[in-house]
Amino acid sequence: MPGFSQHENDSQNTVAAMGLRWAALRGMLGSPLINADDQRMLREELLQEIQSIGQTISAIAARNAIEICAKIDVMSEELKKAIPDDGAAHALLASIRGDVTALAPRATTERSNVQIVRGTAPHRAADASAAEATRADAGKAG
Repeated sequence: MPGFSQHENDSQNTVAAMGLRWAALRGMLGSPLINADDQRMLREELLQEIQSIGQTISAIAARNAIEICAKIDVMSEELKKAIPDDGAAHALLASIRGDVTALAPRATTERSNVQIVRGTAPHRAADASAAEATRADAGKAG
């Protein structure tokens, strides 16, 4: 399945875009189907692509707290692979991630006091004159 490494040519090389791609590929690696012997080549390609995305993310500046957290998540996963039993490093990264999210401005969802009132639909002049003509004819017949 050649062509996984298309992210180098993407015009939208943002941390968010790369982070979503990275997460999708990690999800694919979590499938039991990918561990089958006949899928070994695809698994290797996925692992190379994940590593490449990690390198690409490191070269892109984060634009907000969510993108910083995405970078922390990628680094945390890479650290888990390199040093699986380093609880202190993992705890530190989790703490940094929590600090970043706590410092990020929260979007407020205040309810507006403005109420939108929709009026009745405007009548078309042709419809109104046709209705008056029908009423007038009905009044003459009666």
